[in-house]
Amino acid sequence: MNRLVNSREIYWCSDDDRHVLVIKSDDVVVGLNYCQGDDYEYFVKNFNEADEDLTKFYNSIAHYLSGTTEIDRINQAIWAHFEYKND
Repeated sequence: MNRLVNSREIYWCSDDDRHVLVIKSDDVVVGLNYCQGDDYEYFVKNFNEADEDLTKFYNSIAHYLSGTTEIDRINQAIWAHFEYKND
């Protein structure tokens, strides 16, 4: 049986006006980062590495999130993390 072992994806989330980097290993999120705005080149140049604090935060609350897709849940965590860090 074939399975995806590692992946690195960048999503454009128009509802949240941001690019999101999702890095997975054995189907587990091991890296996240994001940047508000639609400038893809800027995102790749400046946000193409995992934010360890955001990744740890997401993994600690993921089972509490209620989005219908994983990227929805990741965006919920990003908003919560942003609010927490900027309060």
